[in-house]
Amino acid sequence: MADTAPVNPRTAIREKREQRLRVIDGPPKTLKVYAANETYMGLLRHPSGASFRSLDEAAEWPNDTFTHRRIADGSLLTDGPGSGEALARDPTKNAREHAAAQRPESKAAPKLEQVKSSKPKTEASVPTPPPAAA
Repeated sequence: MADTAPVNPRTAIREKREQRLRVIDGPPKTLKVYAANETYMGLLRHPSGASFRSLDEAAEWPNDTFTHRRIADGSLLTDGPGSGEALARDPTKNAREHAAAQRPESKAAPKLEQVKSSKPKTEASVPTPPPAAA
């Protein structure tokens, strides 16, 4: 005898509904972040009030632009303490320069420079007003 439990027909419906809700709900509301070093651990605090308890312990910060800026400038890490991200920083650059270097290239259309004509304007190239009606 095979042990086949009766399949609940609602299970598939529930799973599909949960999958739809995950898509609708969007990205996670919080991120687990670590301070890059002890200095940042003491100084950094999210405007919502979240701060760090220890260097080895993750803090739950909201998934917002403030948190993403701190991750981009290297003061927060998402993959745990002691990762190589903090070491990759160039000590000669400040936080803004470092963040600008890490930012991906913009896919916007390149700016076109004005091309100066090599020919000087002559009277023939200047439009003449139409003759006045008599």
